[in-house]
Amino acid sequence: MRDETATAVDFPALRARLGAKALTLPVIFAAGGEILAAAEPPPGVAVQRIAILGSLTTDFITRAVACALVLEGVWPVIYQAPFGSLIQEALDPGSPLHRFAADGVLVATDWRDGVDPLPIGASAETVASARADKVALFENLWTALARGGHCRLLQHLMAPPPMRFCGPAERFADAAPERQVAALNAALLAAGRGRVSWIETDRLAAEAGFTRFASPANYYAARIGFDQRFLPDYVGYFRAAWRAAFGRAKKALVLDLDNTLWGGVIGDDGVGGITLGPGSPAGEAFADWQSYLRDLRARGIVLAVCSKNDPEIAATGFTHSASMLRRENFAAFECSWENKADGIKRVAQALNLGLDSLVFLDDNPAECDLVAGALPEVAVVPLGDDPGKFIERLDATRWLYLESYTAEDLARAEAYAAREAAAAEARGATDLGSYLDGLAMRGRIWRPEEGDIARVAQLEQKTNQFNVTTRRFSEAEIRAFLADDNAIVLAFHLRDKFGDHGLVSTLIAQPAEEGKTLHIVSWLMSCRVFSRTAEGFILRHLLALASARGFARLRGEYRPTAKNGVVADLYPRLGFAEDGAGEGGAQFWVRPVDAGDDVSTAIALA
Repeated sequence: MRDETATAVDFPALRARLGAKALTLPVIFAAGGEILAAAEPPPGVAVQRIAILGSLTTDFITRAVACALVLEGVWPVIYQAPFGSLIQEALDPGSPLHRFAADGVLVATDWRDGVDPLPIGASAETVASARADKVALFENLWTALARGGHCRLLQHLMAPPPMRFCGPAERFADAAPERQVAALNAALLAAGRGRVSWIETDRLAAEAGFTRFASPANYYAARIGFDQRFLPDYVGYFRAAWRAAFGRAKKALVLDLDNTLWGGVIGDDGVGGITLGPGSPAGEAFADWQSYLRDLRARGIVLAVCSKNDPEIAATGFTHSASMLRRENFAAFECSWENKADGIKRVAQALNLGLDSLVFLDDNPAECDLVAGALPEVAVVPLGDDPGKFIERLDATRWLYLESYTAEDLARAEAYAAREAAAAEARGATDLGSYLDGLAMRGRIWRPEEGDIARVAQLEQKTNQFNVTTRRFSEAEIRAFLADDNAIVLAFHLRDKFGDHGLVSTLIAQPAEEGKTLHIVSWLMSCRVFSRTAEGFILRHLLALASARGFARLRGEYRPTAKNGVVADLYPRLGFAEDGAGEGGAQFWVRPVDAGDDVSTAIALA
């Protein structure tokens, strides 16, 4: 219950206080209390409604979640379900939880939710049957909580129980509690793919020590699932899952060079004088750090450089015999003597990414402070002066959390390399039409199949700029569109002479109430292929489909956000006429289906 007499919260000051230094338990409890007691949201701050429910006490988690969302720049309005009411609240459509109409639901599970009291000698089949029943129960809960896909789901992975019984013998028994929990986590991860964002409570428990994390004393005293001392760490784990659930994942690392990718100053020491590779502890640590970054790149994380350096001299550092990275591994290479905040802006422009998609890493605390102050949207990781701790320091931030890998993630490095090669050619071109024709682009467009759904949902969650409505459809909602014979769902794949860009655009359309109008409810495209005339290629195909189905008109909808101004004129550029406005600033545009083939594109059908 909120205190109606509470004074307004100074949101920037509160957020700055929470982010000023490492969180502590007293800060979480004090700041969380302020947030929960506030009479109303601060003006001008985005609000998100979050419900928290579980089988144990969740009071302390509620404060941590409140602080986490403020750190993400969002004001939380939180509903906390009564103790132990997880199943009842989820499955009763008339419950206070469903009346709350949450944007997101946190299901705070505990190992006791996953362990069946089976005899230690129970057969593998018996244990598997019990596990299947639990997975089915959670799937029912998820369906009820998601409200048809309108609510994002977050859930704890279960930490194993602290007791070890008779030691190694437990590892051979399917019914052993630790093995039950591990197997159930794996089954839930598989069943919840595309539906649930997971808070890695099991990993947090492993880092803390299972007994310290969930000592029985806390459970007996207040039915608390884990020790409150670990709430500061929990905030980071929750934020990672929340960003994945709500399309806020970071996409690129922007790295300094000297004393960040190698020891020493390349301009003074030369290639032979920098510290990198065998021969010293620091050199080996820098080489391992580069290997780690190379492996992140292979997982779809974009690498970029922002360094105070001469670009030609800086690039020689990657010719060192022990370098695990090469100059071509970086999708943007910003080297100048200007301040790094301006350099990072140029990196974002070169990558066609928002500043809030970037993570900046530097060994110099002064540079980190400068960027953090000038560009609050950019996540900053001060690496310090010990390269042996660089991996740990980046890992601990959990900025790069992904729910799963798609084929496009694993090919992203090559796609950005192809984009950079095309951009380099564009810089030397004098005629846009000739340049586009010279790319030899080939497009493929089709109705997505099961194997495409994860990528389509990923684009829905992550795309901010070319996104006409920003509705964020989930995998479940996409499957529902695909199951509807009246809906049109399109996926677009592009390649050019420089490489394969993958599945980079999706469109969803449904018949409008008047019957003869086909309404575009979602249209989005990866920033990698802006200005390639892909929208014309897609619209041509949509017009043909609409005509074949007897539609007379296409209606487009544009809902402005802080980031999608790039498509504000999309529909008029494509021959649509203005057709009024709607709630929330929505703008509508319409064009006849049989207006003729007046849509140009430089992309040929693959």
